[in-house]
Amino acid sequence: MARGRRSASSGAGRKPGRGGRRAGGASQVNDVVGMLTGYHRSLLAQRATLDQQLAAVAQALSAMGETTVAPPAARAARGRGRRGPRAGSLKEYIIKVLTTGGVMAVKDITKSVVRAGYDTKNKTLAKSVGNSLADMPQVAKVGRGKFRLK
Repeated sequence: MARGRRSASSGAGRKPGRGGRRAGGASQVNDVVGMLTGYHRSLLAQRATLDQQLAAVAQALSAMGETTVAPPAARAARGRGRRGPRAGSLKEYIIKVLTTGGVMAVKDITKSVVRAGYDTKNKTLAKSVGNSLADMPQVAKVGRGKFRLK
């Protein structure tokens, strides 16, 4: 056998003594299981003591004429939910505003649309209004940023 090569039965490059389990692993597992079992027993003993104390308190309350009824559970918190559909589109509100306004700038149209009842949380509503105005065939551009109905 040549010095640099190993045979297939030699472990395919593994060093001796490096198996999958470490020495003493089973005893460590047994120690942990023993600790958890002891903790479980102590919790059961505490529960038995608490059950006795609760029974004594319930008996004392019933002797005084009170009943021990658990308080009703609190309702689960709910999210805000979704908003309902909007009454009209932005383009409909723009047409409604321009029928009363004549020639208007984009910022004035934006303010009037919100005042007319267009419900939005858009932070860049003026940009959306400008884009909508450019797409609307019934609106004519009069000057830079100024629009009117045709």
